[in-house]
Amino acid sequence: MLAASSLFLAVACTAASSGEDGGGAAACAFAVQFRGELYTRVKYADFTVGDELGSSRRTLCDDTGEDPSSDTAGTETYATYRIEELDAGTAVAVKDTPPGSDRPDRLNLYILQLDGGPPDEAKRFLDAKR
Repeated sequence: MLAASSLFLAVACTAASSGEDGGGAAACAFAVQFRGELYTRVKYADFTVGDELGSSRRTLCDDTGEDPSSDTAGTETYATYRIEELDAGTAVAVKDTPPGSDRPDRLNLYILQLDGGPPDEAKRFLDAKR
């Protein structure tokens, strides 16, 4: 079992204004597909990592309206772990941070995204950690 982790990485699709015409381009969220569902990286959370569950796949990002620039885009896979505090159907830990980063365990917390946003259980968990 791995030790508790803290995250300070930003997530979200945001519009950034560019050009003289004021047009904007969306900035892509850090997101993965796990067991057929979309999970996005959260900004901050403390969590305890459990057993490995398998792998997740990085989602394709299309923030320009053009085809992805790489033939390997969306093929990256990451080790994915259960977290003690939430069911894997709500949140998982994903080892997607490059070696040599400030995070020795290289894990980030990803929350399931539903049509209405994250599940209520995930919202309560994140609110309790602020």
